Amino acid sequence: MNRRIIKNDEDAVSPVIAVILMVAITVVMAAVLYAWLGGIIGGSPKSPPTGSMMVSNDGPNDWTVTIIKMNPTVSINSVHWYLLDMSDMTKVDGMVSDVYGFKSGEGEAVIYVDNDFDAKVSPGDHFQIFAGEDGTSLAQYPDLTDYSFRMKFDPTGDTIGYDTEFSS
Repeated sequence: MNRRIIKNDEDAVSPVIAVILMVAITVVMAAVLYAWLGGIIGGSPKSPPTGSMMVSNDGPNDWTVTIIKMNPTVSINSVHWYLLDMSDMTKVDGMVSDVYGFKSGEGEAVIYVDNDFDAKVSPGDHFQIFAGEDGTSLAQYPDLTDYSFRMKFDPTGDTIGYDTEFSS
């Protein structure tokens, strides 16, 4: 009779444990990297930005709302603007991203000019408003005196700064 001697061979245990450990370490590192980059890349501020604006009259029907302060700067996709009448009723509104990149005479009554071309609402950028311009949403509002302008941070619905009033 032929007997086989079984030896304790532990060589196979070590590679299996090594593979399991490498997979576990890779998964943990991927989770940590995802959490870290998630806060940097796609994260919007946890609290609403603070800001201030100034209105200037550039002509009989042309107004400019200049952003003086915005801390922190936020994406044009997360800010909603409003033009309000004397009773605080919204007459025209929209997302900043919807009026971004247009130029005067391109069929928009309100346009957003991004002076630093960073696709963010930041100091120095401004809205140009063309009251009473034919074929636009402001065609029926030729005089904006005593109207006001408001911005809201869309993710939270909070107003950014104070309403800015149009006055002659």
